[in-house]
Amino acid sequence: MKVQRLIILSIIVIVLLVLGGIASAQEKNYLNESDALNMAQEWASLVSQADIAGLEKLLSDQYNHIHATSRVETKEQFLEAFKNGSRKYDPIKFEEVTVHVFGGTAIVTGKFNLKAFARGKIIEGVNRFGLVLAETENVLQVVFFQATAIPQQ
Repeated sequence: MKVQRLIILSIIVIVLLVLGGIASAQEKNYLNESDALNMAQEWASLVSQADIAGLEKLLSDQYNHIHATSRVETKEQFLEAFKNGSRKYDPIKFEEVTVHVFGGTAIVTGKFNLKAFARGKIIEGVNRFGLVLAETENVLQVVFFQATAIPQQ
């Protein structure tokens, strides 16, 4: 009799644990395409405005930025160029945007016309881009950006 009670009690505990896990997974607010697109557009707006305070919050501490020139910068290096005035962007407007969501991570791709002032010269062109958003410490942040120049005919 005691063995049967122990088995029944064990089954009840397992069922409760499984149901609790399912409920917590359902409660989790996973990222959706609309949120990812809004955050990508927020990134573009903050970069265009050189909004350092906004970018500090939006960018992960592990953020990496790969420019179309192949220059690679950390979050600190990327922000420093705005702080010292060596880089300025005209408004960035995304086109042909595609969003892929994987739970708490999203990849946003598309293209944009670039007009920027960097390292003493004006840079213009059309770029393809990839931007990765991820949940980091329960906060959604931009973790990676890469631009690739589209050769002009």
